[in-house]
Amino acid sequence: KRGYGKIAEYLTENWTDREVGNFVKETFVFLDHLSEYPELLRESNKKNIRRGPMNKHTILTYRIKPRKKQIQLINIRAAKQKPLK
Repeated sequence: KRGYGKIAEYLTENWTDREVGNFVKETFVFLDHLSEYPELLRESNKKNIRRGPMNKHTILTYRIKPRKKQIQLINIRAAKQKPLK
């Protein structure tokens, strides 16, 4: 929530409502694709954790929970932002 909120806040302050709307729409479309194809992004070094670009400006990290048939979003951040340690 925090990472997505930071991106949305930045867009709201520095861009038009159209760009904010496009970002929100693009996020929902990507998450729909992810729900259909959970292994869409490449696997990281840790088991069941995947990471990759949601678009050219945003990177998504998530965990697949196969037993529960869930996808847990871990982090979403701007591509130019330093990753969490």
